[in-house]
Amino acid sequence: MSVFGQKLQPKKLRPRPRWQAAIDRLEGAYSENTLRSYRADFAAFEAWCRTSRLRPLPASPQAVAGFITAVAPKFSPSTLRRRLGGIRKVHRLMRLPNPVEDEEVLLAMRRALRSKPRRPKQAYGLTRNLRDKLISACPNTLIGIRNRAIIAVGYDTLCRRSELVGLRVEDLSTLEHGAMSILVRRAKNDPFGDGRLGYLTPKTVKLLKKWLKASNIKRGFK
Repeated sequence: MSVFGQKLQPKKLRPRPRWQAAIDRLEGAYSENTLRSYRADFAAFEAWCRTSRLRPLPASPQAVAGFITAVAPKFSPSTLRRRLGGIRKVHRLMRLPNPVEDEEVLLAMRRALRSKPRRPKQAYGLTRNLRDKLISACPNTLIGIRNRAIIAVGYDTLCRRSELVGLRVEDLSTLEHGAMSILVRRAKNDPFGDGRLGYLTPKTVKLLKKWLKASNIKRGFK
């Protein structure tokens, strides 16, 4: 059971497309988030090709350029680049000619980017004051108790969402004055899994222990 995650119900297996099997070969070499992006990006391209009666594999440069032109109004520049990355990776994995580097695709991408000039949005950092407001806003329910612990642990350890759901109870260590440390086994900037220690303040430890008691989780993922 995961403290910060949710139980996933088993799904019925369906026949996997050849390109899905190709992406499966990357497991262990890339993060789950990267693999998820490759699958989602190529699935979107495949669906568009099906609707447009075009062949997704091997895709022609005209098909990829048409796809970019069609979806450009709906997506940000970063999403468009990610879509192309997924198409490129699947073609390479399947040893097919790469249509993404064709001049027609590059021009379509350039037009799409020039059509939506914008300044990048800067995300605001989570300040202590904002953290306290978020914790106070959580209801006194099981989910609210969990969310308080997530906010507090995330603030102390600077963990991303994917790192928070991977924390384990047995990786907690007691320190002096009511504080604790926890091992962050894997992170986005730690591809080889060397891990790092996160420090939990006594206030965070109190919220975390309340969640562990309420959820009756004694070992495993948090």
